[in-house]
Amino acid sequence: MSAVTSLILVGSSNPHNGGNRDFAQVTLEEGDRPALILRWTKLKRPREERFRRFTMIPTLENLLDDAVLVIAYAVCRVPSILELVDRLDTGAAMQSGRVHMHKDFASDDRFALYAAVQQLKDFPKVTFCLFSGTHLEHSISHLDNYLMECEVTRSIYERRRPAFTDLS
Repeated sequence: MSAVTSLILVGSSNPHNGGNRDFAQVTLEEGDRPALILRWTKLKRPREERFRRFTMIPTLENLLDDAVLVIAYAVCRVPSILELVDRLDTGAAMQSGRVHMHKDFASDDRFALYAAVQQLKDFPKVTFCLFSGTHLEHSISHLDNYLMECEVTRSIYERRRPAFTDLS
């Protein structure tokens, strides 16, 4: 069974009081295997079917890089990234709206994609909301390699209870 361990908001800063006016969200669901799942807010929906719901099975060691790649490819649809992905993608998985980073890309190709995304200057604001136990915290330092406006939040209060039991 999976649980959401991180929420990534993609949008723009509010010029008056900060925060993020998001138009897309990427959730990191972890359980048997991690998955980055793109969902759109009601304000903006893509016309292309392949971007309406997009799922990536990321690498654990480059989880942050994979999340930013999802944003560059499926949310921003940066032409240079679209072209590079189409050239490197061996299984045409990106066209189907589902990709497995270990199976669909060779290691060198993944790092070429990460390097291309790291050069992007025109990027929306990205807010990473990290919950307790997320694997994303292990690669969050990779943000230093990117030029985007970003914010990282962590839990400031947590109360743990026994697992919920259905009383009906």
